[in-house]
Amino acid sequence: MKLNKLLKNIDFRGYPDDREIINITYDSRKVKNGSLFIAISGENKDGHDYILEAIEKGASAIIANGRAPITNLVPILQVDNPRKTMSKVAANYYNNPSKDLNIIGITGTNGKTTTTQIIDDIIKSNNRTSSSLGTLGFNTPSGMVSTGFTTPESIELQQILDIIKKGGIEYVPMEISSHAIELFRTNDVEVNIAIFTNIGHDHLDFHKSINNYFNAKLKLFTSLNKSSLAILNYDDPYAQKIINKIECNYLTYGFDKNADLSIEKYTLDIDYSKAVMRYKDSQIKIKTPLIGKFNLYNLSASILCALELGISINEIAKSIENFNNVPGRLEKYNFKDNTVIIDYAHTPDAYLNIFKNIFELKDKDKKIITVFGCGGNRDKSKRKLMGEIASRFSDNIYITNDNPRYEDEDDIINNICSGISNTKYEIIKNREKAIISALEHRNSIILILGKGIEKYQIIKNKRLNHSDIKIVKDYINENRN
Repeated sequence: MKLNKLLKNIDFRGYPDDREIINITYDSRKVKNGSLFIAISGENKDGHDYILEAIEKGASAIIANGRAPITNLVPILQVDNPRKTMSKVAANYYNNPSKDLNIIGITGTNGKTTTTQIIDDIIKSNNRTSSSLGTLGFNTPSGMVSTGFTTPESIELQQILDIIKKGGIEYVPMEISSHAIELFRTNDVEVNIAIFTNIGHDHLDFHKSINNYFNAKLKLFTSLNKSSLAILNYDDPYAQKIINKIECNYLTYGFDKNADLSIEKYTLDIDYSKAVMRYKDSQIKIKTPLIGKFNLYNLSASILCALELGISINEIAKSIENFNNVPGRLEKYNFKDNTVIIDYAHTPDAYLNIFKNIFELKDKDKKIITVFGCGGNRDKSKRKLMGEIASRFSDNIYITNDNPRYEDEDDIINNICSGISNTKYEIIKNREKAIISALEHRNSIILILGKGIEKYQIIKNKRLNHSDIKIVKDYINENRN
């Protein structure tokens, strides 16, 4: 694309020409001849420090925020916010693919991944084309491809949407994180249906306050056009704040009888859940392998979305009954007299949901054994809370590492321990050894929390191979007899 065409509807200072741009990137390592290099500030590095390197590698033009070196070698275009500009540039470069797709954006502290996968499955099982995008990765015909983010950077995101569009896909259920909204990654994605799951205690290392965190989520809904639809968790106190700010139509779900889709009755079991729901004048009966009361929220949001897409209640119920668990979300393994559950839960709200449900569903004589840690260089304030919740419901706890990054692992563990009382716990920093120690218990429900399907452990700048799921599977296979 010509440089001057690429800058359509963008405010900048500088003198672009009609030179051909064959690649756009914010990573100087990916610059090649004909690239447009966009200098953005990252978590650890600033792209403005790599502008000269990018030019040496063949960059044809630069977008920067005023800190660029003076040179006549290539056009340097100054903008107020390179990240925000990058979103528009990416959309222009890939010809705004979201305009030709039905984008379903799911945001909230918990439930994004499960809701995204349920919606994707309902759509596909009703002979429509869908490709999900989120924490699990980008859904391709050959399987999931990891992107490394819940919501990728705007260039990768627009490229993925372009691939989906060219592949003839109609629907894209995608997770939209608060980071992505605040960093303008989804600014130029046209969302048709936006779903709000809940607000809990998370990402305060980035947002600094719960109010800032909510306001980041709110931006998704206030950016919707009048023809879009918002689907909101009526039981969450923040839903009304969203309703007060939006101009589009909305539907609500929850246990409250005033919700548009209300959950009237339900039965929970360790192997399944049943519910009777009411929507307008219709009754919806569902049975699902998904367990836990919180999954009824995820199912309710998905049902409203599917109804809006014109899928019948009977077809929705059939799809839900055949839906398998989301990988790494309450992923269950039965071994002798133990039930092993692996989950990605890493917030106090997610912990409370899981522990409450497991505690209520378990046999009275079974113990709860928990393995968990907390991420380093992330929100420290939630560690004590997570320790307290685990302590309240567990019979034994193994505190271990969970991506300590550059933070001292002892400091993280001490933060967790400050919330534990009246519960036997052991510190085993090696996560594999901690998991195996937990698996040695008998007649127990063993909860392994925090990593889900992750296949790595981040220690300083190293990403080491590690999989909770593989460790559990290997242990079961080796000790089956």
